[in-house]
Amino acid sequence: MKIFNKIIILIIISLVATGLEAKQFYRFKNAEGRVVVKDQLTNDMIASGYDVINANGKLIKRVGPGKTLLQEEEERLKALEKKKEEYALKQQIRSDADLLRQFSSVGDIIRNRDAQLLALEQRIRIQGSKSDLLKLQLEDQQRQAATHERLGQKIPKVLSRDIEDTQEQILGTTKNSQLLEAEKVKVAQRYERDIVRYKELESLRMTLKKEQADNDGSRAITFDCPDLNVCQKAWQLAQVYAKDNASGQIEIITNTLILTSKPEKDTDVALSFSRIPAPKNKNQIVLEVSCADSDIGADLCRSDVAKNLRKNYLSFLKRRLD
Repeated sequence: MKIFNKIIILIIISLVATGLEAKQFYRFKNAEGRVVVKDQLTNDMIASGYDVINANGKLIKRVGPGKTLLQEEEERLKALEKKKEEYALKQQIRSDADLLRQFSSVGDIIRNRDAQLLALEQRIRIQGSKSDLLKLQLEDQQRQAATHERLGQKIPKVLSRDIEDTQEQILGTTKNSQLLEAEKVKVAQRYERDIVRYKELESLRMTLKKEQADNDGSRAITFDCPDLNVCQKAWQLAQVYAKDNASGQIEIITNTLILTSKPEKDTDVALSFSRIPAPKNKNQIVLEVSCADSDIGADLCRSDVAKNLRKNYLSFLKRRLD
């Protein structure tokens, strides 16, 4: 029995010792530089870094300085703000693409604006005419009601309902006119923003063209359209020229942009045509040649091959348009 009791005691001591050894403690230096050991983590420990030790003081692992709850919240807000900015940029890019796809010049934007404003103005005049007719109708109905009252008669229910209906219709036309006037203001403001943005994009496009020419030694070739008919024919011929001379296929065709696939190999050549507004309500068609983003590609764009592509374009147009 005594032997059994000793065994039980040894087992208990062993379990206690194991439990103590398994218990983790956290050691760190506080703000005063003193080493402090605790059995639970605190924000101060996480912020400054700490050691994980056992009951015997043996190092289990070392954890570097962490982030406080405030720092984590600040980072979360920064990440959220970055996502908002990225989303806004994507929306702006999509909006710019739609703007360039829809209009070929500032004059186009102004003409569309004026057409919409004119349509709204016509609807406002219709509402005004309708309101004038309703007011005349109301005056007649009110005269009939006054006649009944002078004769000491009760105003007929049908007439009373007609008067109420006419008054409601007048209020409705007035409200519609106000909504249309507000819509006119919104349309004018929206087109004003489009005009400003279009001019910014035009300026940016010309700046990028100049920078590209300065960087790779290339020069864009410009064809000045004498009139819209010739410009339309030249635009169709630009598609033919791109198809016959670019290494890849045409990927984008709009009223203002023709773009072939991006050069992948060092020997590939891509062409892009832009139709942009010019002075005196005319247009220009600008050809640009681009090559692969490599030293060999850059040499190709500076070579006679690229120069001839730009030079031959004007000769090609002259032969086909004459």
